[in-house]
Amino acid sequence: MKATVMSGREPARSLREMIAGKVAQLVKAPGVAIVRNERHPEAAGYARQVARGAGRVGIPVRDEFIDESSTTATTIRLIEALSIDSEVHGIILALPLPSQVDAQRVIAALPPHKDVDRITSGALGELMVGTSQRAPGVAMAVMHLLAHYEIPLAGRHVSVVGRSPSVGKPVALLMLAQHATVTICHSRTPHLASITSKADVVVAGAGRPRLITRDHLGDGAVVVDVGTTYTADGVQGDVETDSIASIVSAYSPVPGGVGPLTVYCLLLNVLDLFYDAEREQ
Repeated sequence: MKATVMSGREPARSLREMIAGKVAQLVKAPGVAIVRNERHPEAAGYARQVARGAGRVGIPVRDEFIDESSTTATTIRLIEALSIDSEVHGIILALPLPSQVDAQRVIAALPPHKDVDRITSGALGELMVGTSQRAPGVAMAVMHLLAHYEIPLAGRHVSVVGRSPSVGKPVALLMLAQHATVTICHSRTPHLASITSKADVVVAGAGRPRLITRDHLGDGAVVVDVGTTYTADGVQGDVETDSIASIVSAYSPVPGGVGPLTVYCLLLNVLDLFYDAEREQ
């Protein structure tokens, strides 16, 4: 069989156009602030991606820098100031923060009603109990990708490899909301292949390059690769694409799969938070 390559570029374009259309109808666009370590290249790269996507849909972005002179207390005060700033409808905390700043305390200070990345306990709690389907950008991107390619989930067995609060856990909750039967695996799961090979859909988000091989998959499975590990050979996913392409029915590439969708899923969260704030006024 010839596998469908689930590129994220077309669904990302559709999502971008939808968000841009909604923003264009507003009297005033929602604003987003990115709090980041000004010296960390990963945080800077992430901020550039968000700013580029936001510029394409008409959402203004402001950078709020923290540096080696910042403390946990000053960073929390910055978060508190942004929390009451009427021009800011969403806050993105670009990790990692400087080593002297306690990231968990800063995350705890982030109000759920401005938490774009949905990383606070309050935001994840809403997803857990089903009062909201907003989720971290990568998790939402997985769902948008599968929906675009019309991959059915109801009644199917989904195996999620990875248990992080930004990928594995929210993906599992979103899959459950779609009536899938979900198995969560991780680095300490023994005989991983015996579980994933029985799944209809496998979402690989463990952050371990080429972890998932042909032996881990059943014939006709759908595979979403969320892994992005930077190596000397470039970005590597969690899936050994060359070995699985001949047996699966569909798979997402790295790069070019989930990645293009992630920023626009974040911006969709910004728009939703803006609507929430407008309704409360």
